Amino acid sequence: MKRYYTVLIFFYTFFLLYMMFYGCGRQPMFGFIQKNPFQSIRYFFHYHKIFSETFMVNIIGNILVFTPYGWLGILNKKLKNVVWLSLLFTSWICCIELAQWYTARGTADVDDVFLNTFGMLLGYISFQLVTKLNIANIRLELEYDQINHYSYNR
Repeated sequence: MKRYYTVLIFFYTFFLLYMMFYGCGRQPMFGFIQKNPFQSIRYFFHYHKIFSETFMVNIIGNILVFTPYGWLGILNKKLKNVVWLSLLFTSWICCIELAQWYTARGTADVDDVFLNTFGMLLGYISFQLVTKLNIANIRLELEYDQINHYSYNR
């Protein structure tokens, strides 16, 4: 499980970074920082229908595409701690948002940080639920990885 997730999250991250900076025909235009919390979210709720493409991409998309990062606890025991994972993830997202602004390939939007982090937290909750319910023997596999890691490092 750990091997597959490692490879998949690597390629998924590479794909997301590509989409955030070059996808959908993004061209360098101008850099902009949106620092007012919930301004963009309110805009999309007030001026777009909930099932419109614009709403789905900007609100739902910003949440769902980051849910796989809630499963990073598979890779490192420290990342099973929601506080540590949230701090690391939020720092990473802030760096990406600032890079979008700096390269003029997007807007550095505080609401994107909120939505992306919310998506990661939904992923974290699903990871905890799947582990607790032992769906697909994930708890057994994680315990097996820990035992093998412990005995290998002795």
